[in-house]
Amino acid sequence: MELYSLLVCPRCRGTTFETDNAACASCGLDLHRKRGYLDLIDVATIGEPTPSNTEQRFMESDLVAHAYDRVWRPTFVRMLAGKGAGGAVGGIAGEMFIHKHSLGLDDREGPWLDLSCGPGAFTRALGAAAPGAVVVGLDISRAMLDVAAKRCGAYPNVALVRADAHSLPFRDHSFGGVNNAGALHAYDDPEQVFREVLRILRPGGIFVGSTFAEAPSLFGKLAARAAGIRRFSPSELRSWLQRIGFCDYEDVRMGGALVFRARRP
Repeated sequence: MELYSLLVCPRCRGTTFETDNAACASCGLDLHRKRGYLDLIDVATIGEPTPSNTEQRFMESDLVAHAYDRVWRPTFVRMLAGKGAGGAVGGIAGEMFIHKHSLGLDDREGPWLDLSCGPGAFTRALGAAAPGAVVVGLDISRAMLDVAAKRCGAYPNVALVRADAHSLPFRDHSFGGVNNAGALHAYDDPEQVFREVLRILRPGGIFVGSTFAEAPSLFGKLAARAAGIRRFSPSELRSWLQRIGFCDYEDVRMGGALVFRARRP
């Protein structure tokens, strides 16, 4: 499968894999072929990742993973971003419309990465919209990937990977676009994630994401603080992405949330 041609070993950075037993041909690292996804966390070397904030801990819950699309995410968005975000960012269909067209699936070639894919709603939508390209869904949560594997089974062009967004197990310049819906605010080091996204994008590749902007209310500010969520201003995101090397930044505001788009030159 083309997935292996995109990967680098998380331990030795090798690029050759024994696909029959899912192992690195250079160092022998077992890629842990789980229930429908490859586990690329090198636990023997770095240990099992530990959630560092409240939202990350919730994302490891089986209950949250199963209720995420219909209950958790829309409720969470309305609570933190206000009514103006409910229809678009709170609803998967509305937000997917924005993300799909911002990525320009019809105008450029994949593969495509759905970064921090959760239970796979955007991954499935991308897989359906780009049936001729490989779509990779990546998340660090086993609970989320267990659900995503069950729901993405009908899409032969979709592959799922467990890895850390701060250290993406992919070759340089390997993706035509990266989708990052509703996760940026929970990362420990957003700048490192930005740098990794820039590294794996081909020249001209598109980075599309959604996150929380300034809190529209005192309640939203307090709730974000309690959950360990970082909020961004559009000007901050623009400056940050441009400093790292992205260009053509633009965003759409919806209440206390925003969808942004940037390009690798």
